[in-house]
Amino acid sequence: MPVLNHARRFLTEQLAAKINQMVIGSDGTQATADDGGARTLAKIVPIVRVIDDQTILVEGRFGTTYNFPAADVQEIVLQHKDPATNAFIPIYRTDVRAITKSAQNEIRITLLIEVN
Repeated sequence: MPVLNHARRFLTEQLAAKINQMVIGSDGTQATADDGGARTLAKIVPIVRVIDDQTILVEGRFGTTYNFPAADVQEIVLQHKDPATNAFIPIYRTDVRAITKSAQNEIRITLLIEVN
């Protein structure tokens, strides 16, 4: 028997509440289910919204104050960082085509995550 919709919504809301950090990194390796983190270039607190019973929208903006002349952005990681212990739990990682981030451009990231 499948999980009921109200239980799926509960799980989606719990996961969305835990996402409190978006990381862009320079690791260009293929993303897998066993990933443990990022080669961090920068971190921000993203905007996180529950769209429906199984969809989370996560948005982040890295403005012109972020500048990485020595490395391209090649990955995006969402994670939960516990402020009490500074420990983090990676939640989602994706690899992207290399993006050159300078003080002359900004990167806006929008992710839709389906919780099954």
